[in-house]
Amino acid sequence: MTKEELKTITESAFNDLLTQKYSSEELIKQITLLSEENQEELNPNQFAMFLFYQNIEFTKDYLDKVLEEVLLKDTVK
Repeated sequence: MTKEELKTITESAFNDLLTQKYSSEELIKQITLLSEENQEELNPNQFAMFLFYQNIEFTKDYLDKVLEEVLLKDTVK
C-alpha cells in the first residue's frame, strides 16, 4: 500500500463518518433526545461529557473503518 492509498482511505473514512453517523443533524438529534430524557436542557458539564463520549466513539469508528479497509481489503469482497 502506498502513502497516497492510505491517505485516500483515511480521508474517505473521516468524510463518511462526518456526513453520516456524526453529521451535525445526527448530533443535534442525539442532544435533543438526551434533553428530553432529562426533561431539561443539558447543562455545560453534561454537554461536555456528551462531546467527550462522541469523540471517543468517533475515534473508535474511524479506526475500525480505516483498519478494516487496510487489513481486510483483499479478504472482504
